[in-house]
Amino acid sequence: MTELTTLTSKYNYKTVPGDPLGTLHFTLSNGMQLFMSVNKQEPRIHTNIAVRAGSKHDPDDCTGLAHYLEHMMFKGTSKIGALDWEREEKLLKRISDLYESHKQETDAEKRKAIYSEIDKVSSEAAKLVAPNEYDRMAGSIGAKDTNAYTWVEQTVYVNNIPNNELERWMKLESERFRQLVLRLFHTELETVYEEYNMSQDNDMRKALKATLKGHFPTHPYGTRMTIGEGEHLKSPSHEKIHEFFSAYYVPNNMALVAAGDFNPDEMVDLAERYFGQLPTKPVVHPTFEPVPVQTGIRRAEVFGQKEPWVEISWRTGGAASKHQDMLALIRGLLYYRDAGLMDIRLNQSQQVLNSYAYAFTFMDYSLFITYGKPRDGQSLPEVEGLVLEQMEKIRKGDFPDWKLDAIIKNYKVDLIRYAESNAARTHSLTNAFIQGESLEDLALAFERMKKITKEEVVAFANEYLTDDSCLVVYKQQGESEVEKIVKPTITPLE
Repeated sequence: MTELTTLTSKYNYKTVPGDPLGTLHFTLSNGMQLFMSVNKQEPRIHTNIAVRAGSKHDPDDCTGLAHYLEHMMFKGTSKIGALDWEREEKLLKRISDLYESHKQETDAEKRKAIYSEIDKVSSEAAKLVAPNEYDRMAGSIGAKDTNAYTWVEQTVYVNNIPNNELERWMKLESERFRQLVLRLFHTELETVYEEYNMSQDNDMRKALKATLKGHFPTHPYGTRMTIGEGEHLKSPSHEKIHEFFSAYYVPNNMALVAAGDFNPDEMVDLAERYFGQLPTKPVVHPTFEPVPVQTGIRRAEVFGQKEPWVEISWRTGGAASKHQDMLALIRGLLYYRDAGLMDIRLNQSQQVLNSYAYAFTFMDYSLFITYGKPRDGQSLPEVEGLVLEQMEKIRKGDFPDWKLDAIIKNYKVDLIRYAESNAARTHSLTNAFIQGESLEDLALAFERMKKITKEEVVAFANEYLTDDSCLVVYKQQGESEVEKIVKPTITPLE
């Protein structure tokens, strides 16, 4: 890591020579990290506020909590959306206590009575709120693409703002991260319930859930789905949500990522003025026992309305292992720009209707996944065999030596095109922050890949990507039993 000091800068930014994103890295006094990539193409700034906490951090008895908290971060604070905070605060405490009673109660009729009281008090509290105030305030400064997402190890809040509204955006965002207010809580449950119910009918999500559970039977990647378990969603806990916010939504566990047209020094000044006032505290991330090594081919089957397909996947090391470099090369050998083995031997030759490969990299482990969809009259076992044949060619080294270099060069070209988008820049830097990658890790990935030899690729495939270490998921066409949440009676709000 080098220090960059320019004649126009009053800060020493951490940079990496040759970084295609020209990233400037700075840490505020309270530990919050700033990743800045200047791009003058348009007078706007794409921003991510990233928190290192996702469904992996959910309590065992409150899965879906990280995702639900994400929804509640749009409900305002004692200063945003509050018409009479003193009265509302007392009602919210009453609602919180009722939810704790509801969670502990096992008698169905008593639970129903408690929820009726929750509905009644919530309707009273809602009269003291200016709903959607955060959205209106963001819109008033010209923000667009306002959104958020939760995944296994991150929750990320997104905005795209005019570059002349940077200070008002900083003031707005720092306020909502200052305080969590669980207002309009039970009506937001309707939205989360709907997301959950829709996910139960989504064939891709069914297959992914089977893949994660199959590879991680004892790890949160497989035991805590981001959307949560139905029983847990029906019994939320305000207290546990506040505990989660207090534990992980702290500046030394967060990053502000920005790409666009701005002055970095001004960005740091404003971030220090607003976000720098958030109090810091020690953050303890959960740790888990290693997942036992799994040998022998394993199988799972899911059913849904869409046409059938097969997914074959393998588990490898996480972000710190740098296995993602090797997986990127193998993915290119199999599926990339119509020149991979799956492209040529399966898709173009019409051996299957469609096939491809991709990888997930998490902190603790990675997954390499291949997909094959059969032609009319073709069986899933046939497609499975064809896909595994292509992986066998990788293990045998049945590809030309020059192929690796060509893949890396094409990846570089793709990165240049990718970096034209400010949203893409922030996405790359956000993922690096979440996975604990340094700027060197991100910027020098291609240099690391160039040092990987064909022999090393073959050895890696023979160690991690074998026929007897894979998980095969058949997505069959047909009816399946799905658990859906029956929405409770909720009085519509004015």
